Amino acid sequence: MDEFCGMAVAHLHMTPREFFLMRPGHFYGALEVWAEHEKNRQRFTAELIRMQTTDLLNIQLKKKDRIKPGQLWRFPWDDEDEEVARPQTDEEIKRHNEEIIRRFSKNGG
Repeated sequence: MDEFCGMAVAHLHMTPREFFLMRPGHFYGALEVWAEHEKNRQRFTAELIRMQTTDLLNIQLKKKDRIKPGQLWRFPWDDEDEEVARPQTDEEIKRHNEEIIRRFSKNGG
């Protein structure tokens, strides 16, 4: 239990008393929010470093030889962003709409 109290004090800026009065579900919820914030902060820093490095490299290259940040250094979330950004085909939209209608009509709508 000491490591959880340490995380609450160090990362969530709680007092030990606040931690011991807190319900476990609330603590894990607060820890999850902190972890998401930390992940976003690290992602921002990595993106900034990649962008700066690409700019420093590109100023030394001819315009036709310049690269994009993703070509210099790939991050795991780059593929996730491409997946979300891909537009749906007409067939995918049609199947999705049919699925919604099927579920809605099944539930008495």
